[in-house]
Parts: sequence; structure tokens; C-alpha cells
Amino acid sequence: MNRNGLMKHAHDWITRLGSQARVADRCGISTAALSLWLGGKYGADTASLDKKIAKALGYKESDWVTVENVKNFKTVKFVFDQCKEISMWMAISSNAGSGKTRSLEHIFNTDLSGSIVLIQAEEWAAHQFLERLHGKLTSTPLKGYMTNNELLDKVIALLNEMDGHPILVIDEADKLKPSALRQLIPIYNRTEEHLGCVLAGTENLQKEIKAGVRKRLKGYDEIDSRLGRSYITLDGATEKDVYTICEANGVTSETSKLTVWSEIEKVEKFVRVRTTQGEREVKVLHCEDFRRLRRLITREKLLNKTSGK
Repeated sequence: MNRNGLMKHAHDWITRLGSQARVADRCGISTAALSLWLGGKYGADTASLDKKIAKALGYKESDWVTVENVKNFKTVKFVFDQCKEISMWMAISSNAGSGKTRSLEHIFNTDLSGSIVLIQAEEWAAHQFLERLHGKLTSTPLKGYMTNNELLDKVIALLNEMDGHPILVIDEADKLKPSALRQLIPIYNRTEEHLGCVLAGTENLQKEIKAGVRKRLKGYDEIDSRLGRSYITLDGATEKDVYTICEANGVTSETSKLTVWSEIEKVEKFVRVRTTQGEREVKVLHCEDFRRLRRLITREKLLNKTSGK
């Protein structure tokens, strides 16, 4: 494990939470232990402590560079900024591999305000969802069993205590079970004009909510209404975007960049462009699968390394 990277990550969390004590509390260790670890003076073997801190603070090692000036990232950042600044609720519903998760994680990791709550959803029912959300909001463990309503009250109180335009980001929101999704209704109602929220998921997020509205299932019309009844999709990466991503991640030769672009699957999409005669729509090729793009770039990087390019 890259201890320098982990220590920088820990320092970012200290800035985010405001003190070493709060970070230590989150990691389940003493403030003294964290202070010694940060100063390189922790006497024992630090491997187990490194792992404990990394897990508690969500540290992930990666040499992949997220590029901020490409189309998909700009769209995700625009949605995030709108929701945060004016306490809006919006949803991004786009195909798997479109870069939603990596973009949201990058935004979270580079923001040190402490005003972002990022949770990676799983197939949780209401109680599981509220427990996990509570754990993201505070390091104080729950005492004994609580009903859904009791948990909801605690979560909403913690959200309302947050300063600086707080925002809740729920990634893979399409995995949540209906009972968990319905918890968003009282959260919205009781944090309105204070809390922004971004729901992100595959195209199933929009499909399932719209299907719930058509079938008049409990809560779905209210959820759809709170999201403005509209869903943001991500177009993908243009050829220029792909070349920019290649260069940022160490693939700089024109041959390698062209290889990546020629092998990646592409779809045509209409894009509005400005001309001397005004605006018009033109067809532009887009790559939609960023996971596949990353694999191709990694392959080219390794090939260039082994060939000495």
C-alpha cells in the first residue's frame, strides 16, 4: 500500500471533518495513535493500522487520472453543482460504464468542505439503507435496535446539522429496494431548501421509477416529482475526449491513440454545434463504455512500456 498516498488521504479527511479527533473516531482508533501514525512515529508494524484507516476512510489506490474537461465529467459536475448550490434534487440515469461512479468519487475526493455525503447503494431495504446512511453521517454507533422511523429521525437531524450547502449523493441508486427509495420522500420533505441530492444509476433508475408511476405503486409518483420528472443521460466521449483521456493516462503516441479510438465501440449521436449560419445538429461518434476504454488504454500503455516507446 502506498502510505504516502494514504497519509495525504487522511490529511484531506482531517480538513474535511475539522480535526484529527473526528478522523480517529471515524477510524475507530485513538487520537494519539492517529497522531503518531501521521508523524511516522507509530512504533508497531503499521500494516494492519494502514488497512484499518484505508477501509474507514475509503482509500483506493489507482494510477488512473480522471479528466475534468471531457463531456461526461462536465455533465456530472454540472448536475452536482446545481444540486449543491441551490439544494435541488436531480437524477443521472445512464448506461453502465459511462463514468458516473468515477466522476462522483473524484468530485468527493477533491472536495474538502465536509458538505458531501457519498454512499454507494446496494440492494438494501429501508432499514439497511438508513443504517448505512447513518454510518456515513456520524462515527457514533447506533445503540440497540431502532425502528425505521427512529432511524429516519436521526438521519434527518444529522443532515440538517450539516453546514455549507450539504449534498447527499447516492450512487447506484437503482439497486435500492422500493422501501428504501420511499425513505427519500420524508428526507426531501424535512430537509427542503437545505439539502441537495444526486441520485445516480443505470438506465434502470429512470425505467423503474417511471414504471412505478404508471402502475401507481406507492411512493413512485412522489419520488418522480421530487426529481423534477426528468433524468440526465450521459452522451459518452467524442474522439477528442478519448485522445485527451489517453494523454492524461500516459498514452501519448498518435498511433496508440488512434488504435484505442478505432477499437472502441462507438455510436452516432446528434450534437448541436454553432456555425457561421447559426446552430445546427450534426452526427458525432461517441464512445459510451468507459470501462472498455480504460482497458484499451491500459493495454496500450503496457505495450508501449514493453516495446520501449
